[in-house]
Amino acid sequence: MILKGLILFASAQILGLLTAQRYLSALQSANLSLPGLKFSFWDIFVSSAILLIFIFFVFRQGRPSRIFFKIFLWLVIFSGSQIVFSVFLSPTVALIVFVLFLILVLAIPRVAIQNLAVILGITGISSMLGLSLTPMTAVILLALFSVYDIIAVYFTGHMIKMAENMIQSKAIFGLIIPNKFSDFKEKTGKMRLGEQFMILGSGDVALPLILVSSLVRVSLSQAWLVAGFAVVGFVVTHLLFANQKERRPMAALPPIAAMSILGYLITNFFIW
Repeated sequence: MILKGLILFASAQILGLLTAQRYLSALQSANLSLPGLKFSFWDIFVSSAILLIFIFFVFRQGRPSRIFFKIFLWLVIFSGSQIVFSVFLSPTVALIVFVLFLILVLAIPRVAIQNLAVILGITGISSMLGLSLTPMTAVILLALFSVYDIIAVYFTGHMIKMAENMIQSKAIFGLIIPNKFSDFKEKTGKMRLGEQFMILGSGDVALPLILVSSLVRVSLSQAWLVAGFAVVGFVVTHLLFANQKERRPMAALPPIAAMSILGYLITNFFIW
């Protein structure tokens, strides 16, 4: 699985970096400044409400929970892919491709299409968020969410519960990594998770990409190097997962985050 996972993870990092670079270049060509990320009271209130609703549905089962997860996944795919298409294509072509893409996702529920949709959704949102943050803020977010990942997987277990509910709802918010290349053609509703497929959570892809995108404003070469460190972090994560004596869910973000932050520190303090 490591080769398939490496291709998917690296593709997301590369596409996100290129999206951030292209968007920043477009702003500079138009003599526009990049807006910073500011939170008003209303923004905090709405974000908190969404988070509470999300947590509520994480621990519930049944039709309402399945509908919620599907809506949440589609919002990410809808907004993120729209960003990516609009950055690389003209407005008219972007709209046409966007509509055709949504039809493709609905009409062909295969693992390969699902992964493509999730990658576009993650890269679009993460690249824009990363550009609005400073690299140090992105590093702090990576560190905090790594601690949260450890707690949520090994202590409270609610991350595992959330993953189980998402799988049952057929709204998998992450990359589906198959054991064989032929399994990319498998229907998402007929997957056998475990030996045939494994899932890499969206946060494990999005959070290092936020750091990489934040570095595009500072140094493009530094951003590429940190993206490379993130990919190495994925390899370390997979090796740790594959070499468990007993195959159990693990917190994937800490090794990826550690390598990403290490890459940032090396490039920031020893090279630049």
